[in-house]
Amino acid sequence: MTDDPSVHRTAPSSPDAGRLYDEQTETADGAAVDGNIHVGYWDSAADDRSLDQATDRLTDLVAGRLAAAPGRRLLDVGCGTGRPALRIARATGTRVSGISVSHEDIGLARTRAETSGLADRVDFRYADACALPFEAASFDGAWAIESMMHISDRTTALTEIARTLRPGSPLVITDVLVRSPVTGDAAELVRRTSRAFGSPALPQPEELRTALDRAGLEVEEFDDIGEHVRRTYQAFADAFADVTPAADDPHYEFFNSTRTLPQFGALPQIGYVFLVARRP
Repeated sequence: MTDDPSVHRTAPSSPDAGRLYDEQTETADGAAVDGNIHVGYWDSAADDRSLDQATDRLTDLVAGRLAAAPGRRLLDVGCGTGRPALRIARATGTRVSGISVSHEDIGLARTRAETSGLADRVDFRYADACALPFEAASFDGAWAIESMMHISDRTTALTEIARTLRPGSPLVITDVLVRSPVTGDAAELVRRTSRAFGSPALPQPEELRTALDRAGLEVEEFDDIGEHVRRTYQAFADAFADVTPAADDPHYEFFNSTRTLPQFGALPQIGYVFLVARRP
């Protein structure tokens, strides 16, 4: 048995997500987003930020709700290739532990930590959000950027996150949101997008609120910022237009279509949640 604390031998509760990021991380990481595999945030229609700058902007909005500071310890649930964790640690002096169910993500995140000189304050490990390898009350805050969409049992994941938080600590969640029922051709587009994203079902407002309540977390903010992030879908489609993965890639058709992502993002039923909850 290994004594390496970075190895957590639990079968992931989100195997589709793990496969997706193992297969797509290198492609996405090079598609003009430099490690930020999440939406961007634009303040207004006149905001001329690039996709890369806008994705950093979303990270900064998350950091602003975490009260990150030297001496504090934060948890990144679904850390991707590590850029948000490293950005927050560098800007605030806090320590961060990131988890992912993608070995590819973890490898790239650890490399980023080493090359950025932050490996002494930021660590990444393979772990499942539904069975976190941390002691109770280990963290002063946590965030999950586009991680809930990949988890089928969100109540269990949120309960685990709450267990690891110290009393009074915040949890910030941002994620794609199905804000109202979808029918007809739009429903098929949402189902296809869910499969491509490795999501058992995209989150809905009441489902998220119920899971947070059952996990014992008190919601302080629950905002739909969908109109501020909608530009992302076309921007990602444009970025992927110049990327040619292997033809046998199961996600080739979806992620290399200049139509599918923007069509999904343009649906009025699709929003994006930015919520802050707190462990009492």
